[in-house]
Amino acid sequence: MHDTADETYYKSVAELMDVIPDRVVRYRLPDLTVVYCNAAWAAGHDLRPDEAVGRSLHELLSEDELAGVEAQLARLDASNPLVADDVARPAPNAPGQWVEWVDQYLPSDHGGEVLAVGRDVTGRHIAELNLAASEQRFRDLADHSADVVWRFLTEPTPHFDYMSPSVETSLGYPPSLFLDDFTQFLDILDDEGRDLVVRAVNGVPMPERCDLRYRCANGDMVIGEMQTTVIRNGLQGVSRDVTELRRLQENLVELALRDSLTGLANRRLLLELLDAALARSARHQTPLAVLFIDLDGFKEINDTHGHDAGDTVLCETARRLLSIVRGADVVARLGGDEFVMVYEPSIDDNLVRRVTDALNVPIAVADGVEVSCPASVGRADTTAFGDDAASLLGAADAAMYEAKRGRRSAAECGVTTASV
Repeated sequence: MHDTADETYYKSVAELMDVIPDRVVRYRLPDLTVVYCNAAWAAGHDLRPDEAVGRSLHELLSEDELAGVEAQLARLDASNPLVADDVARPAPNAPGQWVEWVDQYLPSDHGGEVLAVGRDVTGRHIAELNLAASEQRFRDLADHSADVVWRFLTEPTPHFDYMSPSVETSLGYPPSLFLDDFTQFLDILDDEGRDLVVRAVNGVPMPERCDLRYRCANGDMVIGEMQTTVIRNGLQGVSRDVTELRRLQENLVELALRDSLTGLANRRLLLELLDAALARSARHQTPLAVLFIDLDGFKEINDTHGHDAGDTVLCETARRLLSIVRGADVVARLGGDEFVMVYEPSIDDNLVRRVTDALNVPIAVADGVEVSCPASVGRADTTAFGDDAASLLGAADAAMYEAKRGRRSAAECGVTTASV
């Protein structure tokens, strides 16, 4: 009765094994003789289960499969009874299918047996192959990019997983320097960039696009525009050298606020600085003064000596005005031969006289040729006209025209020839 029950149980188990898709085989050690297999395993070798039992795996398996068995057996014993093969193997007689095996050691009176179960992992294996191919394409493209391509992972510890060879061209350091030690990358950043990267490592989202400043191996500082993308457990991105571009952009901004000939503040910057100075004056309850300066006879110098001579006069005028003001004062050119100065007057305010005296000195415009181009100067301050920028400039402009009318003796520029 007991034997019949056992036979019924094992028969039902065998029938169950024959309907599952997994490949199951049990073989004896050390001769690898099959003592059991299910229908799926036998079909993989064009056999029925009863035809496979009693035969050695050496007769039935391919060289690749036997290599897998040998690799598993080298790791499998009583102290390590369950081993998963970490290599997906081609399924026999099923092109395009891949099987991953798990082997279990079973002790017996005849040297032990192995129960092997093979599971179809085709979908996962193809995904892994595609991922590997994608990774290879990524590296092929990145390795030949002029930009610096990188990938950064936070696990198990913060580290660069990839750094393109172009980093050596851009910064003078080999990729291995940063791949071996992430802190070497932090060391070449300025303080602002280092803080940004450290925050990113600690979980603070990094901007998708930002500028980082690096110190090259030769000591130069370069600016890299960094574009980043979040990936699993890290970031990847591209850094492009934009040092010259940023310098050009800064120059364009500077040109937008500076007079291109003299380098003085232009009208736009003057108004911004005047507003700031007025706010400071009101806050500290101190007066602020504006001088409006116009060169007398400047048109005649242009007409007589040419525009190059006129440019020389304007540049020298700017230099002389800058030389007689303090660092916090403002000197601007509004255009043509009109200049404006913004300053905080002292108790002994003699800036009008100093400007007049400075601009009365002749200016050399060519070898042996000097011109005199005195100025009419008008002054207005906040004690008389309040803290409105337009009112101050208008009052100083009106005062300048009043001074011009009073300079009948200087209505025309006097031109003299210097002795050679």
